[in-house]
Amino acid sequence: MQKQAVREIVCLQRALKSGESAELKVAYPTVEGDRIREYYRLTPQGSLEVYTDSTDDHYSDQTWSFAECYTPEWLAEISCDR
Repeated sequence: MQKQAVREIVCLQRALKSGESAELKVAYPTVEGDRIREYYRLTPQGSLEVYTDSTDDHYSDQTWSFAECYTPEWLAEISCDR
């Protein structure tokens, strides 16, 4: 993802540093070719919300999931509570 979305990741990093909000949508295929979508929402309070839509992945639970990361220091080290 990082090689393909450099501008978008920089946008999230800039928002993280400045205390602003930002959103990023990422879609990628599974090994079987089903589509997974992830939505990253950086809040003005400094937390990162991650919504994962696996409803089109026939080899998963086909549900939405949510994780929230509190005060990430930089995006590559985000540790989320599910």
